[in-house]
Amino acid sequence: MMKWEEWYRVARDEKLWQNREEKGLLKAEYVTDYILRLWFEENLDISIYELDFYPLLVEENPGGIYSSLKDIERFWLVEGNYALIWLNPETGMYDEKAIDVAPECIRFFCERYGKKLKASERIMVA
Repeated sequence: MMKWEEWYRVARDEKLWQNREEKGLLKAEYVTDYILRLWFEENLDISIYELDFYPLLVEENPGGIYSSLKDIERFWLVEGNYALIWLNPETGMYDEKAIDVAPECIRFFCERYGKKLKASERIMVA
């Protein structure tokens, strides 16, 4: 199963992103192993997911900048600040060695492969 390839196909489909505003990630919390708990902003409410990144980072091995996240000690250094961010482990800063993943990508993986802990209770009115 090529989870990253599925994301790349969705990300390239401009029709899916027209008139869509991603509120972003409010918080990310390390749970255990490669599992994170993720809080998303939802029109005055939140949705919470748990997502196991092991299939995304280790089994599928996307390579590139994500290779360093196979190191569980680097994986622990996660933050949620609109995007999902892993700070530079040497400096603790958001700099050229930091890794970030867009909230749209993280939400995509949460909705498809994550465990929903809390759904937004607000009803969107068009």
